[in-house]
Amino acid sequence: MKTTLDIQSELHRRGYYKGKLDGIAGPQTRYAIEQFQSANDLVRDGKVGPKTLAKLFPAVAVPSDEGLTTSAAGRAAITLREDNRLTAYRDSVGVLTIGVGHTSEAGPPTVTPGMVITAAESDAILSRDLKTFEKAVLDAVKVPLSQHEFDALVSLAFNIGGGAFSKSTLVKKLNAGDRVGAADAFMSWVKAGGKTVKGLGNRRKSERLQFLGD
Repeated sequence: MKTTLDIQSELHRRGYYKGKLDGIAGPQTRYAIEQFQSANDLVRDGKVGPKTLAKLFPAVAVPSDEGLTTSAAGRAAITLREDNRLTAYRDSVGVLTIGVGHTSEAGPPTVTPGMVITAAESDAILSRDLKTFEKAVLDAVKVPLSQHEFDALVSLAFNIGGGAFSKSTLVKKLNAGDRVGAADAFMSWVKAGGKTVKGLGNRRKSERLQFLGD
């Protein structure tokens, strides 16, 4: 059974509650609950019912240093976002790409013009690439992560690069306990070649919802 103080503390940790941790269910606490409910597509009534409680205190929160790996659902989401193309092509900014968003920068194999791979090779390349970006997330994030949060972060790192991910405002906010700010920071990464790209905007919205568990 969670007390009002427990709820206040968790809302404060997530960046919703700014008031005194006094265990009193006053207007500030109710407002923070409503804000949390709005951010998580819950009925905004200011009450901590079963659905709000489940979102506020997820049943599973695995520490980020215990070797999380991308789930099957996370892998499928990345494949859907990147597409799976067996013949080399140039992406929106002209970088040679093959398989599920694989570029030479991610490691072997080096992508060359006209290169063709099999579906099995694409799957193997994706597995290797995921290990690189899973490590980037685990190295950068210092707070506990649930599986859906981890999957969303790997998807982002996969797309923007491990270096950019580790230095991002999103990571800073997440490590500071501001999960709401971290979720919103996904939307900072919607440009390619200095221009806003609609497809990236749609991808970030999808990753943001995945991070929030929706």
